[in-house]
Amino acid sequence: MHIILGGTGNIGSALAGTLLDLGEAVTVVSHDEKKRAEWEEKGAKFARVDVLDVEGLREVFNTGERLFMLNPPAAPSSNTVEEEQKTLNAILAALEGSGIQKVVAESTYGAQPGDGLGDLEKQH
Repeated sequence: MHIILGGTGNIGSALAGTLLDLGEAVTVVSHDEKKRAEWEEKGAKFARVDVLDVEGLREVFNTGERLFMLNPPAAPSSNTVEEEQKTLNAILAALEGSGIQKVVAESTYGAQPGDGLGDLEKQH
């Protein structure tokens, strides 16, 4: 089973769709319950879990062997480094003791220019 953390975003949904097209088992993880029906219709399992819920994440991770993850971006109005460190720490804690054997982590940090996009717009 492939677990896609951030599976309803641009990159995660493309990966989940490709894996499903190849006949692979996929669980899409999202905070957005409204996306459940869409993914279940495509043949995926769907897990709604808050990324800060370590035990909830670990339960989902225990259903698979491979994890593709995107650390969710923090709100640009927040201390993005601090907030994204919190979510990363929760993900890492959830991996401990899980059945995940392989992890691929993707970063979109600073990937899109524009207004109100957090760290990319900060002056150093």
